[in-house]
Amino acid sequence: MAENPHNLIQSDIDNRNKELQCLFRVDEILTNYDSGLEQILQQIIGVIPEAMTHSTICAVAVQVDDVRVESEGYKSTQLKIAFDIIIENANRGMIEVVYTRPVRNEKGIFTSDEYQMLKTIASKISSFLLYKQLRETITHLQKDENASPQDDGTEKVREWLRKQSLSDEEIRQMLKVKIEFGKGETICKQGAIASYVILLTEGLSKNYLEGYQERGFNFKIIRPMDFIGLSSLYGNKLYAFSSAALTKCEAYLIDSQLIKNIVSTNSSFNKRLLNWYCETTQGHLQRLSSIANKQSLGRLAEILLYLSDTIFDGSIVTTNVSRKDIAELAAISTESAVRFLSDFKKEGIIRVLPNRIEILKKDVLKMISEG
Repeated sequence: MAENPHNLIQSDIDNRNKELQCLFRVDEILTNYDSGLEQILQQIIGVIPEAMTHSTICAVAVQVDDVRVESEGYKSTQLKIAFDIIIENANRGMIEVVYTRPVRNEKGIFTSDEYQMLKTIASKISSFLLYKQLRETITHLQKDENASPQDDGTEKVREWLRKQSLSDEEIRQMLKVKIEFGKGETICKQGAIASYVILLTEGLSKNYLEGYQERGFNFKIIRPMDFIGLSSLYGNKLYAFSSAALTKCEAYLIDSQLIKNIVSTNSSFNKRLLNWYCETTQGHLQRLSSIANKQSLGRLAEILLYLSDTIFDGSIVTTNVSRKDIAELAAISTESAVRFLSDFKKEGIIRVLPNRIEILKKDVLKMISEG
């Protein structure tokens, strides 16, 4: 006899509820950055089986570097699913879920929702480890509390902050933690807790939205003397995007609560911050308008002008911004970007050299962008 459709719907609702509860509990566990890694992983493997279809025969193992934890009765079987734990593009471990006894399921051993849930948990563990690593670095840098004010940052940075209506004491507090990022390193991670605002002082970075199948959307290139993560200062307190270094970068990590405290007492800085929000929002709206209303060729022309005029003040340095970066800024495929660049080169609009792109006919490029 066919199963009652109402029972099937209720069963599906119950399963989704279990998976959501599991994700909520994992999020709660991963907010405790002061606990040891092994303790955190032990708690996680304790909540996952409850969300699985066959919870009584489910076991979990998590390996991160040389730390490994396993559920009681864990044994590797053919009935398993595993996801890598990736940090800074390096495989640092794995989470593996197994059924210790045979099961019968016509739709497959693991459901698509369970697959997605476990993939999300692996990503959350990666973000947690990256942030925990960053916290440990900050703690190490803050140990020397007797550093002279001259060590807090360069005079160039302090002078720029003074122009933002900040006092010397506020600047001193903001410039306590300086950190360097190598080319390609993650500066902040989409979905991670936004405990810090980053002030980029050297190098170039890109802000981007992470997408599926390693396809993202670059929406802004950050130059020195600009903040990263101010948009996450209020609200859900999570980074809404990721940021990565395009070149070797130097930056200061500023505690979000410190920024809030300064905003509440320094009306001039508060006004500058509101101006920054407005300008940033206008820039994002212009990008959205471009994507919605312009053809691919026009979007690429617009990005070439943006990079030449705003970011590089001349030739586009392709050792810093790759063709893939350019394509993602224009919201087109890399293949299309390469083809259009080749067309621009043939028509004498640009000159493509081994390490840079020179714009020869800016007026033509502007016409293509506006058309």
